[in-house]
Amino acid sequence: MKRTLIIGLSVVALVFGAVSYAAAASGDTSVSATVGTLLEITAPGPVDLGTIDPETPGTATVTVTGKSNKPATMGATVNTGTFTTLTSTTADAVTGLRGGSIAVGYTIEGGVDYNVDPGAVSGTITYSLVQ
Repeated sequence: MKRTLIIGLSVVALVFGAVSYAAAASGDTSVSATVGTLLEITAPGPVDLGTIDPETPGTATVTVTGKSNKPATMGATVNTGTFTTLTSTTADAVTGLRGGSIAVGYTIEGGVDYNVDPGAVSGTITYSLVQ
């Protein structure tokens, strides 16, 4: 009986001893990142308006694409060059653009008057996407 009691107490002591040794441990890990500025624009390649006559402008439709991680505004700056008139207009929204698949359609129109000699004319349109 003494032996059973001693064995029983030993088992209880081992169980509670094992429980008392169980403890939690923790450690912190710091996580960081850098958000890069994502601002890209892809303008269309050269546009040929074909053969135009004075007072009858030529037109073409192009799509300007881009990406922006913040709301941005797309715009077009025109240098008429040797055209009498050169425009790039859009009916699409050009403000508050954000995301990875921005696409804005523009209509380019270029014309000459009767004072322009026959031959090639050229101008440039610079598209911009600004945050």
